[in-house]
Amino acid sequence: MNGTATELASLPGLGIKPLLSLRRHPRTALWAFIVILILGTPLALLKGRSYYIAQATFQVSPSYMKNMETDKELELQSNSQYREYVNHLSRMVVRYDILESALDELHQQGVELRPPALTKRQYIEQLQRRIYVRAIPDTYMVHIGTEDARSAHLHTLVNAVADTFVRTVRSEQIYGSGERIDTLKTREHQLHEEIEALSAARLVLADRLHLTTFADSTANPYDTILLQMRERLALATSERVQAEAALDAYMRQKELPMHLGRSLLESRQLDNGLQALRNEVVKRSEELHRTLAGLEPRHPAYQAAQAELLQIQRRLKGQEDDFDHQASDNARTRLMATLATRMQVEREARAAVDRQQAQAADFASSFQEAMRLTTDIRKRDADLTRLRERLGYLETESRALGWVRLVSRALPAETPQGIGRKRMLLMALLAALAAAALVPVALDVVDARLRTVNDAEKLLGLPAAGWQVRRDGLATDILWREQGRRFAATLLRNRGREGRTAYAFTGVKSGAGVSELVMDTAQLLLTLGARPLVVRADARHMPGETRESVGLSDYLAGDVPLRGLVHSQAWRETELPCVSIGTRAHQGLQRLDLLREALQHWQQDHDFILLDLPPLLLNADAELTIEAVGQVFLVVEADAVSRGEALRAKRLLEKLQPEAVGLFVNKVAVFQNSGYMQQLIVETATRARFDTFMSLSYWRLQAALWRVRYEQWRRSTRGKA
Repeated sequence: MNGTATELASLPGLGIKPLLSLRRHPRTALWAFIVILILGTPLALLKGRSYYIAQATFQVSPSYMKNMETDKELELQSNSQYREYVNHLSRMVVRYDILESALDELHQQGVELRPPALTKRQYIEQLQRRIYVRAIPDTYMVHIGTEDARSAHLHTLVNAVADTFVRTVRSEQIYGSGERIDTLKTREHQLHEEIEALSAARLVLADRLHLTTFADSTANPYDTILLQMRERLALATSERVQAEAALDAYMRQKELPMHLGRSLLESRQLDNGLQALRNEVVKRSEELHRTLAGLEPRHPAYQAAQAELLQIQRRLKGQEDDFDHQASDNARTRLMATLATRMQVEREARAAVDRQQAQAADFASSFQEAMRLTTDIRKRDADLTRLRERLGYLETESRALGWVRLVSRALPAETPQGIGRKRMLLMALLAALAAAALVPVALDVVDARLRTVNDAEKLLGLPAAGWQVRRDGLATDILWREQGRRFAATLLRNRGREGRTAYAFTGVKSGAGVSELVMDTAQLLLTLGARPLVVRADARHMPGETRESVGLSDYLAGDVPLRGLVHSQAWRETELPCVSIGTRAHQGLQRLDLLREALQHWQQDHDFILLDLPPLLLNADAELTIEAVGQVFLVVEADAVSRGEALRAKRLLEKLQPEAVGLFVNKVAVFQNSGYMQQLIVETATRARFDTFMSLSYWRLQAALWRVRYEQWRRSTRGKA
């Protein structure tokens, strides 16, 4: 069983057959061809025009070079961040202000590209739609380009947009760098003016204070000057007191103090004139003493020598007294002059101190103001230094390459691009033909209906007990007859092997051809020597059957006896024993026990009992009858039953669990030149191999037929003329 299921699952399907699909859906193919051709023709006329392309290329680096403040490169951390940044730049290219700046630059160069009929805003919005920005795969580069039917100034426009874009990106890579630089320059100018004003005010104070330096380590010069002046006053006072003491001591002691130099006595002793006189006196005295030593006191020379000795001594004494008097006066005068000098110096020093102390408040306030001005100047100098560093950084980095740089500029557009209108029209025609071929194929692919025997066997998991072609001409009639005989032979084998004689036939839904199948099978069984009986259990009307005759429904209702229900009915020039549905068909089948008794009774006189049941999915009588009969053939109409309907019928039969279930695929279409069916029909009709019978290929045969038809038409036309 598993092997059979595996074999059924491996059966080939119909597959894709374009010619078959085209024959099945010719109108759909025609409409698809017309619609695609109608839509494609104007599109081909519009898109087939030649155009010119100009494009520039810029590179987006994933890292930012080192700058003055940080000794490392800035990098985008992930590929998604880089792609987002590239997308941001791509949207930025067609920003309104960038396109406006580019057009203004071109206008200044004397290039006017805006059509007179468009305003500036309308033209910029048109450029936003026309200019494309496309990233080049597997690179860091991006294209900026545009297309136009005219080549004049096309590259100029692209280059202007690219230059403006790169310049804008560099200026905006440090947000608000332009405004920041302007603000910093304004602040720099203000600091310069403030420093100049503060320096001028400090210069005035420096001139007033007679200072050139104002530093934190510099002491207040006023305090230093005042201290020095007080020290000089104290020194002058001390010197004046010393001078007074020296004068007072001289007046009392008649001698000079030791700190004033040599004393008067020492001065007298060291005086050269007195010393010379003293030496002469000593020398003369020695001579006179030697003279006196040899004379008597009474000697006249003695008296003269004695008188001369007294005279020179008095002379020496007089000279010393004069010297002492002059030295004393001179010393007193010097001491008094020194005292007067010291007193004058003291008075002037005191007056200077008084004057300096009178200027203390003004000097101190001026000095503190100068120091405050110095502090303010230093602060502004520090601010100016930091401002210049920041300004230099911004100016340098705003001119740096940054993330974006222009790789190549757009070249003049010289060669027209595009497929051309003829090629586009040809492509539209080919697309229409492709649509005409593919749409029918697509319809068949999505079609959920069962189309072949293999489809039904794979879906239901049952090997087909028989199948029948759709009758369409003499050739299909031959194959139809052979397939009917094969099915009849199958029933005969089943009767011989398993003893089964009663079979119910039910379709999935209406139109499956169950009644015709049952009647044709009964006819073939009759021709093969069997005794078939057709029992109509379907309330629907069948050609050749009258509703006035009593039948199965009347018997099951208890109105008529079993004997006499069988009657003859003509079918294809043959009289077949049949039991009609009866006059109570509208009430449905009743008394299934009577149905079983009837089947047992009929089996005594007939070899096969073929029950024609209503569709399984539409009528409950089919379920009731299947339970009573036990054997059922599910008739599936090819190209009419969907997969869902077939699966519903399968689940219903699985729920009923009859003794045996057979599959019969009815009305299978003959796929001409699209499968083996045509070959089978030819070999059945000719009793020869297909390749032997077909001396020409299919297309050559068709061409020959068309030539024959054409010759016949031409001859008939000439005959009428």
